[in-house]
Amino acid sequence: MEMCERLCFYGLTGSIKVLFQSRFGYTSFQASALTNVLPSFVYLTPLMGGYIADEFWGRFKTITIFGSVYLLSVALMAFSVYPGYTSKNLFMLSCFGLLSLGTGGIKANVVTLGGDQFDDRNPAHKEQKEQFFNYFYWAINFGAMISFGYLAQMATNGSGAIPPEYGFFWSFVICGSALFIALCSFLGASGRYILNPAAGGTMGNFKRVFMVSLKHTWTAWFVLLGVILMCAGFVLSVAGAFIENDSLNKIIAVVGCVCASAGVLMTAVATINTDWVGYTPEFVEAQYEQLESKATDPASASDSVNEDIVNARDLWRVMPPVLCSTSFWVAYNQMSSNFYSQSCQMDLRVGGSQLNAAILNIADCLTIMICIPLFDAFLYPFIERCKGSKFTLLQKMACGFLIGTVALVSAAVIEVYRKDSGVLDYTSDNASYSNCGPIYSDDNPNTCEEDANGFLGKKTCMSKMSVFWMAIPYCLIGIGECLISVQVYELCYSEIPLEMRSTAQAINLFTTSLASAIAAGLTIAWQSEIPDDLNNGYLEYMYYSIAGLQFVTFIFFVYATRNFEYKEAVTEGFHAVLEGGSADRKSLSYFEDEIDGKDAEIVQG
Repeated sequence: MEMCERLCFYGLTGSIKVLFQSRFGYTSFQASALTNVLPSFVYLTPLMGGYIADEFWGRFKTITIFGSVYLLSVALMAFSVYPGYTSKNLFMLSCFGLLSLGTGGIKANVVTLGGDQFDDRNPAHKEQKEQFFNYFYWAINFGAMISFGYLAQMATNGSGAIPPEYGFFWSFVICGSALFIALCSFLGASGRYILNPAAGGTMGNFKRVFMVSLKHTWTAWFVLLGVILMCAGFVLSVAGAFIENDSLNKIIAVVGCVCASAGVLMTAVATINTDWVGYTPEFVEAQYEQLESKATDPASASDSVNEDIVNARDLWRVMPPVLCSTSFWVAYNQMSSNFYSQSCQMDLRVGGSQLNAAILNIADCLTIMICIPLFDAFLYPFIERCKGSKFTLLQKMACGFLIGTVALVSAAVIEVYRKDSGVLDYTSDNASYSNCGPIYSDDNPNTCEEDANGFLGKKTCMSKMSVFWMAIPYCLIGIGECLISVQVYELCYSEIPLEMRSTAQAINLFTTSLASAIAAGLTIAWQSEIPDDLNNGYLEYMYYSIAGLQFVTFIFFVYATRNFEYKEAVTEGFHAVLEGGSADRKSLSYFEDEIDGKDAEIVQG
């Protein structure tokens, strides 16, 4: 289901900027703005989809209903671009309305429903669940590779018997057909699924616990401010995409970047320790009494006193690693922006034609598809044998931030050497200019001459350095995804209560929207060093700044997660105390600390 959804999404959006300009008459600026803001909508709506699944419908029903909405949106989009009948209003409604809505209902729930099929009490299932999250991400990239490698190209250039003017229509038809097959398969296997019903009232309880926290601790107010700033950063990044005034746009982008960055940092710092969540003197006493009751007579003990608080703490305690992933997605965003622009000014020639620079995204997808099974079968077991212990989720993520740092440094080094290599010599057949590079109407030392057809602008000559060198940062970003994105999916499942897992996955997806806001602000900050013709600028400075951000995130991540306790280890330890038949005050206080986040001194006080 997820593979076909991603195939469909990237097939629909891979060349959508061209559609906005060629069919609907938008300017280049407007088309870029719309293209950039669409993913922000797509990764915002999972918050709604996760909430509905956890509170009302359950995951299966939510996927079915929103999947049907998604399918309807694709059908309407295909109809709206059919040659002879082109409806801009219908397309925009389908794309920004129904498509975003449908995606939101699927993205937060498919991975969670998949994880629900495994029983953690079965050792074999625990190992299979870890493999599931790996290969779930593998399937995402298999679908994306098909879209980038074929469907996006067919949309703009046609294919075989399909002429270019029908390219978008048939591309959308293929996308819709894939999604229809996936939805039918999903429904056809419904009798085999383990379906957990919606808990109902869980988010209401979470809100109640947080409101209690606001009355007793300033940390809760600090977190609230962080959340508000993150939301403000998102809103400003979306608003800025539609403002054509350059000065105002820059201000909004920078303010949005600052808000999003400050909100992420404040929330991550405040949730390193979750003692503040639901803390009241009454809770401390009731909590201790409950633990004592469990030790003496586990069968008669009730979880009603602290269940809501424990659930809230479980959600907040994964926020530091989840929010740290925002930094990696800033680096990831470079693939569709600066990496692309850089590639367009490198030697794209292959045989007698030029590569489309966007095809380098396939290097990222292929790297993930190759590395996931290799890491799972060889690298992770090898590291565990060398360590003598498990290679944990957070340790993998820490390595991912280092890989992200190396990826941006490699892109910066390539840019320096690209500029030093010089440009290709002008040829009469125009084979030396870039088909996707910037076009100028004024004199530029790095442009080729006007072509034989009297082309009004001057196209940028390609550098002598081959574009295939850019496969290095693309592949490194792919390795980083294997180490970060896969682990966050599993973290937001395994460490979160059953009734809040879809919501946690939605928060994880929302970090990609925050990353877009931060990336937009960084781009504005370095705008003077990133002219249209990169030969006249210093793009490597921005790369170095993002590499520095990755490294700083690595340091903070190691600090913030140094005392993180996985629920499996804590639960096993607590059961060991119970099985002993009794527990003294010291052991009770210790496991109260591990399970509920309250240290022994507070309990004893």
